[in-house]
Amino acid sequence: MSQLNNPSQWTTGGDAPTDKQKSFISTLAASKNASVDPDQLNKSEASAKINELKNQPTQNADASAGQPIQDPNTWSTGDDKATGKQMGYVAVMAKKAGESVPSEMGKTEASQKIEDLKGKTGM
Repeated sequence: MSQLNNPSQWTTGGDAPTDKQKSFISTLAASKNASVDPDQLNKSEASAKINELKNQPTQNADASAGQPIQDPNTWSTGDDKATGKQMGYVAVMAKKAGESVPSEMGKTEASQKIEDLKGKTGM
């Protein structure tokens, strides 16, 4: 087994979890109706908890994804074409909100549109 697949062997495995790990754990825990305090985990434990939660069935499909970890306006790739996932989220939420779906957006613009549509749709 490689070191990448074994978080307990990571050089930084005992460090505090990253903000991205904590955010992802919180989102996953909400969708699985699990009680997890990511601040009580280290990086290695957080990685293991993410894998554990990902493999559990979703209990709460209405759980929200939460706020972005970084301000989209500061993204170095913000002007790049929006990802497929971003465009998919925009399409679903725009349809639910009765809005037209933009054909192209940058990553920053898509992130901001997603936040706007979350507020309008409650998704």
